[in-house]
Amino acid sequence: MTLNEFIKVINGISNINSEERIKQIKTDTRKINKGDIFIALKGKKYNGEDFVNIAIQKGAIACVVEKSINDKCIQVKDTTQCLFLIGLYIRKQYNIPLIGITGSNGKTTTKDLLYHVLSSKYKVLKNDGSKNNIIGVSDTLFKLNKNHEIIVMELGTNHLGEISYLSKMCEPDVGIITNIGSSHLEYFKTRKNIFKEKISILDGMKDGNLIVNGDDKYLKRLCSFKCGLNKNNDLKAYNIKEYTDHIIFNIYLDKEYTIIFNNPGTHFINDILLVIKCALNYEIKIKTIINKIKSFKLTDKRMNLVKIKDNILINDCYNASLESTVAGINYLKNISQKKILIIGDILELGKHSKKIHKKINKEIKKLKNKEIYTIGVNSKYIRGINFKNVDEFIEYIRHKKLDNCYIYVKGSRRMNLDKFVDYMTN
Repeated sequence: MTLNEFIKVINGISNINSEERIKQIKTDTRKINKGDIFIALKGKKYNGEDFVNIAIQKGAIACVVEKSINDKCIQVKDTTQCLFLIGLYIRKQYNIPLIGITGSNGKTTTKDLLYHVLSSKYKVLKNDGSKNNIIGVSDTLFKLNKNHEIIVMELGTNHLGEISYLSKMCEPDVGIITNIGSSHLEYFKTRKNIFKEKISILDGMKDGNLIVNGDDKYLKRLCSFKCGLNKNNDLKAYNIKEYTDHIIFNIYLDKEYTIIFNNPGTHFINDILLVIKCALNYEIKIKTIINKIKSFKLTDKRMNLVKIKDNILINDCYNASLESTVAGINYLKNISQKKILIIGDILELGKHSKKIHKKINKEIKKLKNKEIYTIGVNSKYIRGINFKNVDEFIEYIRHKKLDNCYIYVKGSRRMNLDKFVDYMTN
């Protein structure tokens, strides 16, 4: 795309008149290279316009701003809206399938596993980590090139209308909804609103399929919803066996198949089924899908088992919801050794926080041979020894002897429980 074309797409105002081709579009000056364009976003703690001169010094050929600074600036009303416009424009230039994935839990695992499976046959583009908001999604689209054959895009939300907005930019051919949980109840108020938000992935879809978790009580309602539902939504897992480091189960298609997932936790089964349903639509043989599932490893801080002397640390502190915390506790039920649970606050629950944290007590009660430590203001409603922050807990635990224990670490990302994981591993 030329600079003049770019200015036209974003409805920009500028004295620039250039047919120079743009190399990349960036929102972070630390990643600027010669020939790039810098979009100066405004956040709560920063203003990208403060870094315009740095971007130019590093070789940016133009900067998109809301308030013009110099003759290399392109002025727009809203730099965030600019991300949408340019993302949509790029998406329309490439007539390739885009699979959009949303849901309360399991989005990133489903995305990464689907990418792993599809990559056996196609050149696939996906968003990194959990970069699933307007910045992360548009940044992923900026990387799209003629070599890519499929896009797998995780779409996240923490307020009403965000999924619809992202879906209209991405125009998915396939939508996947993992589940309807309690995440972000502070903003959505009710699960019914969360359900409405998640199904708004349909807003950007035209004639594609919607693949959903058929076991979710809210998503079951979609069976009568006219949205081109994929016919494989009734795929079921049975003969489920859970071990400390993997799970095995069966599915039936044309015949019975055995699925081996070399990561712990039966709560991943629905994510696996969604991936199988989707991958089959892209003419990948079931034997290939099974082999790719077997070779997949979860991303960092998601049920990662780390051996530390005589102990096993289960690092599950990437983020937290009621559902994922309960799933982690359920995994511990079949372990006979002593269990130490370190549970941090589940954030963004608003007025529901006390009630939801108290629900965890019911699951913990089923565990035998355990010690419970909680970190944060809200987790004090979980029965155990409570600490204000992770530093206070580390100071306490350094004086305890830990032998032959399973140590489970879970909490919302902002609780910084990875500090404890670093302490233990070091």
